[in-house]
Amino acid sequence: MGDITLFGLPISIGTMVYQALIFTVLVFILKKLVFKKLVGVLNSRKQHIENQLQLTEQYKREAEKNLEHSVEVLNQARRDAREIMKHSENEAKLMITDAKLEVKEILKEVKEESFRSRSFMHKDSKGA
Repeated sequence: MGDITLFGLPISIGTMVYQALIFTVLVFILKKLVFKKLVGVLNSRKQHIENQLQLTEQYKREAEKNLEHSVEVLNQARRDAREIMKHSENEAKLMITDAKLEVKEILKEVKEESFRSRSFMHKDSKGA
């Protein structure tokens, strides 16, 4: 009664209805049990990836900010070092100038003392 042939193949209408019913039940079961869990897992994974991307961007911004700060600190340290070197050179020049003046003063005193000693000895030798 419900047999037909299509392209030379026998097809049973009852079997087709039965297979369609089983297929519909299978799709319903898969939709309720598997697809919801699968969609949940996929959504969870998507959310996790988005969170990781946000964290990566945040860490990147922090790293760039830290790098800028480090460069700024390094540049300031270099400026300070140049200033200290300049100040030290000026201080050293002043010390050298002071030392030269002191040496000149000492030489002048030694020459004067030597001259006085000679003059005194010369007067002493004439007086004796």
